[in-house]
Amino acid sequence: MNYLQRKLLSLDTLSETRWFLWLLRTLAILLGLVHTWAAIISQSMNADGISYLDMGDAYMRGDWEVAINSVWSPMYAWILGGVLRIVKPPMEYEFPLVHVVNFGVFLLALACFEFLWRQLWKYQKQILTKDESAVWKTFPRWIWWSLGYSIFVFSSLHLIEIWSVTPDMLMSAFVYLAAGLVVHIRMGNTGWKFFILLGVILGLGYLAKAVMFPISLVFLGVSLFTTKKFRQSMPRVLVSILFFLIISLPFTIIVSIHEGRLTISDAGKLTYARYINGVPYPHWQGEPAGNGTPLHPSHLIFDHPPIYEFGEPVGGTYPITYDPFYWYEGVTVHADLARQVDYILFSLMYYSDLLFRQQPGLLLGVILLYWIGRSRTLYWRDYPLRWGLVIVGIAAFVFYGVVNVIGRYIGVFLVLLWADLLANIRIPREQVSKNLASLISILMIAFLALNIVATNLSGYRDLSGKANPHQEVFVDGVPPAWPGEVAQALHGLGVKQGEKVAIIGYGFDSFWARLARVKIVAEMLDHQATDFWLGNKDFQQEVLQVFASTGARAVVAEHVPGYARLDGWQQVGESNFFIYMFSK
Repeated sequence: MNYLQRKLLSLDTLSETRWFLWLLRTLAILLGLVHTWAAIISQSMNADGISYLDMGDAYMRGDWEVAINSVWSPMYAWILGGVLRIVKPPMEYEFPLVHVVNFGVFLLALACFEFLWRQLWKYQKQILTKDESAVWKTFPRWIWWSLGYSIFVFSSLHLIEIWSVTPDMLMSAFVYLAAGLVVHIRMGNTGWKFFILLGVILGLGYLAKAVMFPISLVFLGVSLFTTKKFRQSMPRVLVSILFFLIISLPFTIIVSIHEGRLTISDAGKLTYARYINGVPYPHWQGEPAGNGTPLHPSHLIFDHPPIYEFGEPVGGTYPITYDPFYWYEGVTVHADLARQVDYILFSLMYYSDLLFRQQPGLLLGVILLYWIGRSRTLYWRDYPLRWGLVIVGIAAFVFYGVVNVIGRYIGVFLVLLWADLLANIRIPREQVSKNLASLISILMIAFLALNIVATNLSGYRDLSGKANPHQEVFVDGVPPAWPGEVAQALHGLGVKQGEKVAIIGYGFDSFWARLARVKIVAEMLDHQATDFWLGNKDFQQEVLQVFASTGARAVVAEHVPGYARLDGWQQVGESNFFIYMFSK
């Protein structure tokens, strides 16, 4: 035990010279690089990312009518659009460049996280007054930073996911900055400039992602109680609100004018309609009854199998997702107690899995450490002062838990939850308590590290296609090696950038259309296409002529089954994607 204590003491001394912190930082960056490289070599992309890329292009060319959007927030699009405009990458490097940008955002989030974690470390030292320091102590520095970095890496790479082309990582940077400022103010730094800066950061967070508007109100509410001088805090918080509005309101006004009604964002309303009221996606035609009437739905131009046309007036690669609320305008949301309860139960199961299965070591360790320091007396007024970040984290969990909870949504708020819980742990100075607390802390770090290793091994298995090497999989062909293979085939057949195409599949994840710079204007969903593939030649020609009437130059069929009739179709390489060209 004495040998172990000497080693831990020397390690804490090492951290004082910042070498240990640099080791943790380097490991986090290397893991981020590995995930970025995996995204690059797999040409990873997701549907939201296509909308942000399209928005970025529209902003850069000054096409404000197309660029302004009530669902997707602008800042991430500005970043992507600016980088692509400067670099102008060829087709095969566009998605890889996006992941390089994401890695840069990850580094920004890491720096902002360090700011938060450093403020929390100072906060712990400050509240241990001379009298308290004789009785209580905090974590050693090396344990504090090891826990912090473990939680950050888990959240950023496993929950938020660096390869996901969404603004969640960008938003997390502003959340970390805002949380760090709240802790800084909590320590008595109540100068006006800190509250002004808090308002500015929260405003920028809203431009990164609209959900930051209500969450910013929680941050501002918490900041009101970060000191015991309420009269001093009130005018400063009002100044924070003023600067928050100065940053956020211009975009809100622009969107409201564009939509012809006051709105902060339509993302929440659309999500509630889909997940709680059961409104179908992607082609809402007014069903089920009681959810309103669509003002301008996609057009059903063929009944069986259903073909939908949506070429105008929305821009983007796939207009249905580029401005989803346009097609759902007229929807009315209403309380549905049964479905709401079902979703809340699902959310509780998700959170239980996150805490009890994915992070049981951390949860149990925190409970035990609070039990060890249980004799410390706290009053009710101490809770909003000392656990303000927990309040923000729980509020975010509630916001998402009511409608739609996904790992990338709540990852940063999980960090805030653990941050204040860990920062307020006090360890008795008795030798037995110190030894027990050190053992628990080391086990917490070990469990987190094992979880990160297991997650990365699982990701490698999925990437390498070795999920079950003993299982034989029978498929009718395979998808293209990368989306650009379809784009190149289209260009080779004479389809030019800016032209229209139709799809038998699902345009939501037809990333080839973005690379080809074509616009999907009509769609037959692949799960409804069986009758088309089994139909005779005359029936197929009738359906194809319906596609042609939309102005499409070609139809791209995805994941074509082996039994399909393919007269006149051209295969994309050796894949199960096929193209049917219309003559001009």
